Amino acid sequence: MLRTAGDCTPFAVPMLLVAGLLPGLLATPLIGRLVDSRDAGKLLVATALTNAVIIAWMAWHPDLTSTIVGASILSVAFAIGGTASFALIPVLAAGLGMTLPRANAVLEFVRSAGMLAGPVVGGALVAWGGTGNALLIDAASFALLAAVVLASGLRRPVKAEEDGEARTLLSEYLPVLRDRRIMIMIGALTLEVYATAIADVAFVFLVTVTLAAGPTVFGLLTACWAGGMMAGAAASGTMAMKRPAPIAFVSGTVMGGIMLAIGISISTTIGSIAFVGIAFVIGGAANSAHNVAVRTMLQREAPANAQGKVAAIYSASTSSAGILGYMTGGLFAPNGAVDAYVLGGTLGVVAGLVGWLLFISIKVRPS
Repeated sequence: MLRTAGDCTPFAVPMLLVAGLLPGLLATPLIGRLVDSRDAGKLLVATALTNAVIIAWMAWHPDLTSTIVGASILSVAFAIGGTASFALIPVLAAGLGMTLPRANAVLEFVRSAGMLAGPVVGGALVAWGGTGNALLIDAASFALLAAVVLASGLRRPVKAEEDGEARTLLSEYLPVLRDRRIMIMIGALTLEVYATAIADVAFVFLVTVTLAAGPTVFGLLTACWAGGMMAGAAASGTMAMKRPAPIAFVSGTVMGGIMLAIGISISTTIGSIAFVGIAFVIGGAANSAHNVAVRTMLQREAPANAQGKVAAIYSASTSSAGILGYMTGGLFAPNGAVDAYVLGGTLGVVAGLVGWLLFISIKVRPS
């Protein structure tokens, strides 16, 4: 993105962002089918190698067209890899002798640590050797991932369709779409992501305009959220989560409540930078607990031959919600950050509470 930002072409950065999201989003239904019909372990190796090759190619082709094309290919590869990873987590947990919630918590902890350290390391690499060398190092990391997965022997064999009949894409997804427990969980999560995305856009204006603070405060508050996520992931790994759904809805409600509390406190002049920092730690912890509980619940609810499709719906819904949330949050820039937090917080609380009421109204299907 740093290299694209220096391009003189109008809308270069928005074009890059769209290229990095839209192709993978459009391909999601086909990706769900692919993961359920192929070995997810082999797919993860293949996509990691694809990522390595494409990123290395982008390092040697810095022009805007190559960057946009590369980002589009990576968008699809990342979507396949993410869906394959979702389906592999239960297999990995069983192989390592750990519970499913703990495996998801480890994944969440690594992801949170990456959020905290990634921008710092990335910025240092660009400053040290330029964007080209930084991309080559990134490519090498994906090649290493492919080697590790290949050497581990991690596999998820799939059963061939017994009837041997070709089925339409819609008919393959209908059983999942008719599962009310799964769809209510994904629906509530989608609204939660939309609410959070509104606040994400407003965050920079909350710091720089409303609180009249600078980059240092922005960085510290970002670290508070990431630190909270790491703590929440570590705590989630100690939970048995025999019933992950209540944790998912409660933590979602807490996230909404935190955003609402920040908006109300600042609008009434009670809030301060310290208050926002403490709230961000709590919100980050709730965010991790929410993510772990949602993934655990969906992995347990989804049949083995439909986990790719569930992951695809989950990914498409949350990505779409994020895009819409960013667009909505932009309407509040730069002076309406407080209103954005109030709106996002209210929607987050509604998503948690209403989602839980709908969820418990559905009888558990027999095993």
